[in-house]
This record gives sequence, structure tokens and C-alpha cells, in this order.
Amino acid sequence: MEAIPIILFVAFGVWRIVCFVRSARKGDDLSLLPKIEEEFRTLVVNSELPELCYDGGTAEVVDERQEGITDEGTGAFTLHRVHRFARNSHGEYFFLISEGSGKPFFKHVSHVNARIALGKKYVAPRPANSCPGFKPDP
Repeated sequence: MEAIPIILFVAFGVWRIVCFVRSARKGDDLSLLPKIEEEFRTLVVNSELPELCYDGGTAEVVDERQEGITDEGTGAFTLHRVHRFARNSHGEYFFLISEGSGKPFFKHVSHVNARIALGKKYVAPRPANSCPGFKPDP
């Protein structure tokens, strides 16, 4: 009679170990990340104004946030969506949200909103006709 609680306790412990090992093998599910990265890098938006043109192949990622679910039992993270702020070569900011479906949300962001959203990561654009080392005539 006294052996039954001990057997149940040991069986429960073995069951928990088996569950932990199975979940540890799964790990994080970031399978959407390559699709999302491809969407980001292949996205091209043309505009009459060169500063509003966007080329994902040359854009700089300023900030990224991954959104998903973390399994409380295993701690494994399943990626669902990626939010990115990117900057083009003219210093203009763009916001992208992708779920890897081939249709990312894309929007130009004003400098006022970019400054609020990015905080210390925000970099103001250079004035027109300027380049590093440019000094105007006195």
C-alpha cells in the first residue's frame, strides 16, 4: 500500500522528463523568418520623388520587433509576425509588417512619427545637397 504513492510519484517524474525532452527537441519555430526576410529584401516601391522610393535590397533596418507566442510549458517561441522600421538612402523612414504571406504592410513614416517611434535610434536626414564633409561657402 505504501509503495503506490512512491510508484505514482516516480511515474509522474518520468512523464515530466519525457515531456521536457520532447519539447526541447522542438525548439523555437522561426520558419517564417526566411520568407519575411525575402519579402523585405525584394520589396521595391517607386515614386516620382526619389526620397520616397524604397528598395529593400539597399534599405537599412533601423528597428525590428518579432511578434509571436511563447509556450509556457516549453518556453518555445513561435514566430507569427515581424515589424520593421527601415531607412532608405535619402534618410526617409518606412514601416513594414510581414507575416510571410507575400503581402507585407508597407507605409512611409514621417520624421516626426519616426522620431517618436524610434527614440534614440532615430537619425535626422541630412540637408539637401549635403554630403559628409560638406562645408558651405562663407
